[in-house]
Amino acid sequence: QMRTTRKVSVWPVGLVGGRRYERPIVENGKVVGWYTGWRADRPFAIDMAGFAVSLQVILSHPKAVFKRRGSQPGMQESDFLKQITTVEELEPKANNCTKVLVWHTRTEKVNLANEPKYHLDTVNIEV
Repeated sequence: QMRTTRKVSVWPVGLVGGRRYERPIVENGKVVGWYTGWRADRPFAIDMAGFAVSLQVILSHPKAVFKRRGSQPGMQESDFLKQITTVEELEPKANNCTKVLVWHTRTEKVNLANEPKYHLDTVNIEV
């Protein structure tokens, strides 16, 4: 699905942020918010595994950088994406962000500390 990215595409990520998944919330084919366990107020409340950027966008924004240092914790993705796109321009993938095709995994026990006690999302996603 990344191959069809025109500018910046997004999708859900499983096992991230202390939840089973986090995802962009999509209405009528547009991202309108974020289902996340941490700071949903971020401009792009998304994990690095949850987006792709076309090479044309990178080349047309030569000063855009992904800061290893200088961003607040958890803000690196937002700080980068703000330089190249807007939320309105995001391209939802994975069946309008209702399917997990990518997992954020490590060689450690999964942390689900931020998983809500009751299902709060408007869709039921299998992880």
